[in-house]
Amino acid sequence: MSIQIDPHQRRWWLGMGDLLAQGASHSALKLERVHLAIADETFGLLERVPVARPWSRLVRVSHRGISRVSYRSVSLAAAGLGFAIAALSPDPDPDQAVDRDQEA
Repeated sequence: MSIQIDPHQRRWWLGMGDLLAQGASHSALKLERVHLAIADETFGLLERVPVARPWSRLVRVSHRGISRVSYRSVSLAAAGLGFAIAALSPDPDPDQAVDRDQEA
């Protein structure tokens, strides 16, 4: 059983996939910044407590490294998906207008 999709629908779905992949990639990097900013405030408070200072620094460095790897892995995977979708997309037909509003 094979489902046939016309070229217009295929381009639409590939465009939606590309949009979602780009959004996920960009969002992951923005969320990383927010996450680390919130964590920095917490670790800053812990560094003011003399007893917690040495452990706080160690945990802070570990937390930043793990968080960066995690968020950037998600961003990289989403960007890779975007490149895969772009590879599946047909080359634009120069005979077709890209912007239908310009035809009028």
